[in-house]
Amino acid sequence: MTNYNVFISAAANLAKRLHAGQFDKAGEDYFKGHISSVANQGKTWLEKVTGYLHDASEDTPHTEDEVLNFLEQEAGEELPLDVKSELATALTLLNSNHAPSRKEYIATIGEQLLATTVKLYDLQNNMDLTRLSAPTQKDLDRLKRYQSEYNYLKLKQEELQIR
Repeated sequence: MTNYNVFISAAANLAKRLHAGQFDKAGEDYFKGHISSVANQGKTWLEKVTGYLHDASEDTPHTEDEVLNFLEQEAGEELPLDVKSELATALTLLNSNHAPSRKEYIATIGEQLLATTVKLYDLQNNMDLTRLSAPTQKDLDRLKRYQSEYNYLKLKQEELQIR
């Protein structure tokens, strides 16, 4: 029987290492601020792991497969193949570098429940302008886009939960 909590700890440790030296728009440590906030919103172990790793392949030189291999090494055990496949799909969808446009990026995220749920957590954190000492017009414009994406993905999440 797999102890999935070991993967949550492993994902946190891995994300902390991979995002070392990175900062968010508010100048805060990226792991302590954004990454941990997204992961801590997770309701399941899989959402938490995905939350910790959601930006790993996008913001580092590592592929999704490499990130998952690092995760298994950190945990000291292998993920079940079906779970590893679901995680690989979510991490691939959450990497905007794979999409030709932001619109297509959001649309493809909405095809998988895990990616959709974690992106909703990500957007919730990104929409919190209280993190910024003096929001600019650019921040307000980005907030408007995030709100639209959030509303779209919330509908997609409800559709995917019904299936």
